[in-house]
Amino acid sequence: MKRILPVLCLLFAWWSGSSQIDIQVTTLDSFATTGIGQQGVNGLYCTTWDSLIHLSYFYSDSEARTWLLYSIRGENSFLTDTVLEIPDYSKSLSNTAIQFDSTGTPWIYAGYNSNNVRSIHAYTRTDSSWIESFSVNVLGTPELFVAAAPHGREVGFAFNGIRIPPNNHYPIQYASFDGTAWNQVTVSEVGKSEKTKPSIVSRDDRLYLAFAESRCPDTLITRVYVKQDSAWTISFEDSWSGDYGCDPLGAYTTKLGADDDGVYLLQDIHLDEPFPQLYRLADSTWEQAPVLFDEDWVHPFNMGSNIHLDPFHTVYWINQEKQDEPGLSLIRTDGGSGYIALPHEAYNITLQDMTIYKGWVHIYYFEGSYNWPWGKPITFKEARVKISKITSTETPAPSTTIQLHQNAPNPFSNRSTISFSIPHPMNVNLTVFDLLGKPVQTIVSGQLSGGDHMFTVDGSGLSNGMYFCRLSANGEVRTCSMIVSR
Repeated sequence: MKRILPVLCLLFAWWSGSSQIDIQVTTLDSFATTGIGQQGVNGLYCTTWDSLIHLSYFYSDSEARTWLLYSIRGENSFLTDTVLEIPDYSKSLSNTAIQFDSTGTPWIYAGYNSNNVRSIHAYTRTDSSWIESFSVNVLGTPELFVAAAPHGREVGFAFNGIRIPPNNHYPIQYASFDGTAWNQVTVSEVGKSEKTKPSIVSRDDRLYLAFAESRCPDTLITRVYVKQDSAWTISFEDSWSGDYGCDPLGAYTTKLGADDDGVYLLQDIHLDEPFPQLYRLADSTWEQAPVLFDEDWVHPFNMGSNIHLDPFHTVYWINQEKQDEPGLSLIRTDGGSGYIALPHEAYNITLQDMTIYKGWVHIYYFEGSYNWPWGKPITFKEARVKISKITSTETPAPSTTIQLHQNAPNPFSNRSTISFSIPHPMNVNLTVFDLLGKPVQTIVSGQLSGGDHMFTVDGSGLSNGMYFCRLSANGEVRTCSMIVSR
């Protein structure tokens, strides 16, 4: 899934491998069976709660045995509990999610296929045993996805893929438990369209639910719904039109994350742009954040359940797109992008999920092959990357010159963001010129305070082609090119 366009004025260099980062790898378990068709670890979800990492996942072996497992990861321990043994092996295992209620009791949600009956289930633990609290069978849907806010104010989860005959609609649905019974509602409009795996986070007294859907053959749509009290309403909507070939939506990204600065949305449905779009919801307004990149940028792909943020508001997610070096992607607050490849041997590596725990990024994955003995036995692993090695907390020395950064997105159709820095208060002129040197748009002209500044370039009235943005201040001039393309 490479959609990289030529880029001018490259700004940021980052680690392209693991040689400059201290990555600690721990083997959690080895499933060294000797049969054919071993499934290994699948559908893993992880989160932090009560100073521990909690994981839910499937494991299947070559003897048609499948388990839904729950593991607790401490600093020096890894304990596993069996939630359910599924008697009939199937490769149609989907994914899992974990949530904790107000008493700290874990709830696990899972979608799987047993005896060709596809089901979604909710389990909770009472004392030392797990009980099934919710179950729904699925009619012929190709995928079973579940999502839950781990620190939500209520017990509930979202799921998709339920086919409603006779029109074969595929809505997004939400089930919640009031302490006595489960209530199930349809969140999205019931459209006949495939939808991505939902993503859900909780912040303040609201739940946020995001997903993308296809309107084959030429439209992709991202929506974020918000639940306050008992009603779901649309908080964000974005669409892209073009030929995407009706590809399966597993290759497209719509993920949420949250911290004390707001709710974040990372999406990758604009196929004509060479990088994803990052938005932040603050004060009831979704604002697009800059994403700056270099020529080695890779798109989000198979990226786990949610995006995650460290204390410095850096956005992280796992990325499987570089098959020869899958790893960790990130976007800093200044828009700079990064990629850190995980060390692995010369056979299959499959990323599952990640979380942030006590100053480290923890990534869970497995090495090996489903086709043992021709491949390798499955080995379940954890990689740790120290956040202080990724995001420096040191304050950089102030610059004595003006700096102009590349606009993002670039190329762009209607709007783009351009930023620059000036060392102290001064008169500034930022103007866009065409190739003939004719000024076509003055973005700012006047006195500005010292520091970083960000402005919007309005391309709606510009023709397709290349333009130059020139920053002049204090006798200095900086220029960068930009491309308008529709």
